[in-house]
Amino acid sequence: MQGAAKTVVRMLALTSCLAAPQPAAPADAAARAYRIEVAARGSGPIALYAEEAGTGQPVLLLHGLGESTFTWRRMVPGLARGHRVIALDLKGFGRSDKPLDSAYTADDQAALVAAFMERRGLEGVTLVGHSFGGTAALKTALIVNGERPDRILRLVLIGAPALPGSLAPHLELIDAPALPEAIVAPMPPEALARVLLSEARGGGEVPDEDVKGYAAPYYELAAKHAFLLTAREIVSQSDATLETRYRTIRQPALLIWCRKDPIVPPAVGRRLSRALPHSRLALLKGCHHVPQDEKPGALLALILPFLER
Repeated sequence: MQGAAKTVVRMLALTSCLAAPQPAAPADAAARAYRIEVAARGSGPIALYAEEAGTGQPVLLLHGLGESTFTWRRMVPGLARGHRVIALDLKGFGRSDKPLDSAYTADDQAALVAAFMERRGLEGVTLVGHSFGGTAALKTALIVNGERPDRILRLVLIGAPALPGSLAPHLELIDAPALPEAIVAPMPPEALARVLLSEARGGGEVPDEDVKGYAAPYYELAAKHAFLLTAREIVSQSDATLETRYRTIRQPALLIWCRKDPIVPPAVGRRLSRALPHSRLALLKGCHHVPQDEKPGALLALILPFLER
């Protein structure tokens, strides 16, 4: 059982893993933090939490599995110097609503993101998505382009498992019945976060403040429900039409991968780049699956020039 537990713990590091909302929002961010109700087709209202900073053309940040606005804490100041930056908590994560339903697919999240953009009147948006958030960004583009192709200006996708078979093979055990729940439920959130963050960052020590921020929502049962359902969705996705559908996306796309990504290997980035007709792939040295934590300066150096295109 010890070996199985270790494998599942590694599998659960699908993005930067147990990321979570900040324990307390910074004073300058708190003035521009809000919850707003949106509704997608076929669902009731969901209150989503967002934080805004800066002015200018909008940049909408979508976090990965188990993450929240907290994951962008090192990126927002640099981005907000010339842009209106909006960090959004997806349904089930951070400070957004966490209903105990089954609507946690990338398509479900994309419908809510599209509704959020409509409700906030966002135009000329750059969508930035990390890991599962990258998949949600692509699905959002597919939705929005069918109605308002001018609403999304460009895409930035960071280590996104956006195609079937994207994940490293050892992560497939997340789909095993009951086993992930049996291991995750009894573990203290901070202990689990420390293990998973270390895995996602390639080993070594993780700062206590990061552990606390990333672990925070896992004291809440509904957050674990959302996490596990989303993880299974990522592992089990099998839509063979995705590459064909992605070829309809005309917006410029910057794909960013860490050379040592153990969760979503760089080969996935190459596949995705071939599917997106106006994309380029950039590989970062010295990071694994969480460049916004590991190499925020290098990540900004790639994104900022792209925003000026």
